Amino acid sequence: MSTTEENASAPNRALTEALAWISKFAHAWKAIEPAPRSLSIDGFIIWGPVLYEKYKGEDPVKLAQQLFDQSGDYFKYLYPGRNSATNLPS
Repeated sequence: MSTTEENASAPNRALTEALAWISKFAHAWKAIEPAPRSLSIDGFIIWGPVLYEKYKGEDPVKLAQQLFDQSGDYFKYLYPGRNSATNLPS
């Protein structure tokens, strides 16, 4: 196996860590959402990397509790069928 193939097959640790952090955040958010059926978990695909870059050193579960209902511009991705008038700006 060539060095290039070995590098390609090696897991990308940074990506794995980022995805795990985003997943924890998204599931913590969903757990405290009183209307989870209106939440599009796919919205975290867009918002999650932004949060991770800004807060990656923080606990994602605690951060979800602190930021809950403050998704700002990302509200439309998280709640595609809901009126954003009830959402607080981030």
